[in-house]
Amino acid sequence: MTDNAYFANPAALASGTRQIEAISNFAVDAFNEFFRDVSATADWCGKDDSYAKQMIPQEKKQREGATATGKALTEAIVGVGDGTLANLKNILGTQGGNLEAIHDSHIDTGNTGGAHGGGRH
Repeated sequence: MTDNAYFANPAALASGTRQIEAISNFAVDAFNEFFRDVSATADWCGKDDSYAKQMIPQEKKQREGATATGKALTEAIVGVGDGTLANLKNILGTQGGNLEAIHDSHIDTGNTGGAHGGGRH
């Protein structure tokens, strides 16, 4: 194999893509569960007493920060899966195009009877 050779294992990439998809689905489900659970605690410090008035801004900031972090992490995991799937589609398209070109080249070069000698030069 030369240093400039292009190699891909579509079957292994497809298998990895399925695994990443499963991880992505798990991450989305986990985030949704986290979001439901953290949202349910929004009133834990009360509503209108002095303790609530002191704690609500801090609790809200922490809850929103944790939710934003969880969402960003989930989007990153899903993005890896989407990128890997796009890469697989690109590889399969490239591979299919190359195989078709090889096939077409074989057909063209098979025509040896003619005034011009046939084939591609």
